[in-house]
Amino acid sequence: MQRALLRRLRALQPSESTMLLMIAVLVGLTSGIGVWFFRRGTELAQHFFQKVIAADVLGPVVGAAGIVVVTAVGGLVVGWGMNRFIGQERYKGMPGVIAAVALAGGRLRYWRMPLKTLAAMLSLGVGASLGVEAPSVQIGANLGSMFGQRLRLSEDRVRLLVAAGSASAIAAVFRAPIAGVFFALEIILTGDFTVSSFGVVVLSAVVSSVFTQAVLGGGPEFGALDYNMGGPLEVPFYVLLGLLLAPVGVLFIRSVFWQEHLWQRVRLSRPLKAALAGVFMGIIGIFLPQLLGTGREAMIEVLNGAPYALGLLLALGLVKVLATTFCLGGGFVGGMFGPALYIGTMVGGAFGVAVARIAPASVVGDVGAYAIAGMAAMLASIVRAPITSIVLVFELTNDYHLIVPIMLTTVVCVFLTERFEPLGVELRELADQGIHLQHGRDVDVMQSVHVREAMVSPAPTIHETATLVELRDYLRDQRIRAAAVVNDHRELIGIATLSDLQKAYESGEGETLTVGDIATRDVITALPDEPVWRIVRQMGARDIGRMPVLKPGTRFPIGMLSRPDIMRAYNTAIARKAEVQHVAEQMRLHTLTGAHVVEFHVSERSPAVNQTIRDVEWPPESVVASIRRNGRLLVPRGDTTLRAGDTVTVVASPEVEGEIADLLGYGGEVE
Repeated sequence: MQRALLRRLRALQPSESTMLLMIAVLVGLTSGIGVWFFRRGTELAQHFFQKVIAADVLGPVVGAAGIVVVTAVGGLVVGWGMNRFIGQERYKGMPGVIAAVALAGGRLRYWRMPLKTLAAMLSLGVGASLGVEAPSVQIGANLGSMFGQRLRLSEDRVRLLVAAGSASAIAAVFRAPIAGVFFALEIILTGDFTVSSFGVVVLSAVVSSVFTQAVLGGGPEFGALDYNMGGPLEVPFYVLLGLLLAPVGVLFIRSVFWQEHLWQRVRLSRPLKAALAGVFMGIIGIFLPQLLGTGREAMIEVLNGAPYALGLLLALGLVKVLATTFCLGGGFVGGMFGPALYIGTMVGGAFGVAVARIAPASVVGDVGAYAIAGMAAMLASIVRAPITSIVLVFELTNDYHLIVPIMLTTVVCVFLTERFEPLGVELRELADQGIHLQHGRDVDVMQSVHVREAMVSPAPTIHETATLVELRDYLRDQRIRAAAVVNDHRELIGIATLSDLQKAYESGEGETLTVGDIATRDVITALPDEPVWRIVRQMGARDIGRMPVLKPGTRFPIGMLSRPDIMRAYNTAIARKAEVQHVAEQMRLHTLTGAHVVEFHVSERSPAVNQTIRDVEWPPESVVASIRRNGRLLVPRGDTTLRAGDTVTVVASPEVEGEIADLLGYGGEVE
């Protein structure tokens, strides 16, 4: 079918740009249809499992505990299906799409999409406290990748179609085409914006949105809302809301990874883990049924002014953090966009109710407006995409009157969250796997290295009242050429170098001067979180050889950065770049062959230690792809000798991984 389509397109002899736009229309339409089927299937599953089975069938027998049975059995089935048909995945959900776009030319294993979609429908249907957006993005992204690969387009074009499919999915699931476009540009393409990519992504999102509105009808996802900002006295409340939401965002991000690590230590099979998570979710659902599933109805009620008590709103918002991370860690399939919006709505709504009790209505304004601002702020805090979050909330509510408070709350929340969690959930998950993606095009390898990684710490310091003899002895003992000069409060007042010391002795005043007398007072300083490339520019422009590093917000020196340190940082950056490229090639190989790409760490007791590659009896269904030794990447040859401590990457059939582990040692999949 794909070849026939390609031949027909070529027969028409369209230009490359025209052909890409035609494919973008196809991606948008199929993504819209796929997301519609997914949402409809999820709604039917929720009705069947939660209403019919849990309430009508099991309710008369076990009462409220019927939902526990449903979530437990649902978890068991989801865990079995994912374990049987999908297997272990290194990158799950949207991080997998982001990694594929950044490292593997947008090549996704689209044949897995139907199975993952069914697992997500069952997860949400039985009551897992997750969102519909990640499975929806998987649908759109995989469709885009499928068309790109089947039509044998270049990697840049495949990447673009994956982004277009992702935008189409967001446009369909939230009825938010503009937010879908920014989502693709800000998250999937990680800020790599071009005019051509913008056009393709917009067209796909519009087509998907038009289809969705034609099928489901027009109007915003959460209904028409009409809130207005009361006045300038209301602004401080939105700032305070942003400050209060930031710790919740940090809690959510850390809970996701805490739960992931916790469940990894649970010695149960994957189906039993998901069943256990289902039991916990069912127990929560008995007391807070609003947390079952996506929670869309509860959000709509709060936004439309339903009389929820302050305590209930807080409980729904905070327990949602636990429920969502439990379901994700336990093995259910779903997304985090929806839970983030839910948490922001409930906590923001609780804040609105609280301030309405202590301030007059003319100052506070509409209570529901705080719930809207909370939605945008919490989503931006967790996924670290403020533009997407702000625009998405606008389109969800169709209310543009609150643009100033929403932007203010979002900016404050994101700014504070970044102080404790520099990365959002998706990028942190990739970073934990050794993949550090930069926003925009990677124009300088030194962008990935920060001052704290290159500086010498603690900073070499000497008091300003010290004699020049003491300075000479200090520099000689420490084998350095400069020291930071500090006062009685340990604050930086200058820098003294070996050249300054020599000039003082040559002037004949060396016996009477102190370190403070010869120190250079006008000192350029650095901060630990600055990228090294920026410091290189400053040092080159001013022709200086070293720079003190200060603790942020103070004058206390915590390190010293010199030119040799920068050279070492450059080597670190090159090694990091090579590592990213190595992982990218592993992903490409895994995608193309369908085999597992596994890293094995050669132990001292391995039978293959000190043997050459050709002498090791490898299983027939395996190929040695690379060897890493002491931070260097080696291309394996027949005469390459394996050493203890080597990390050997092998492409192998899953059936022979045990044999390779016996040869080399401990292994882990690097898909």
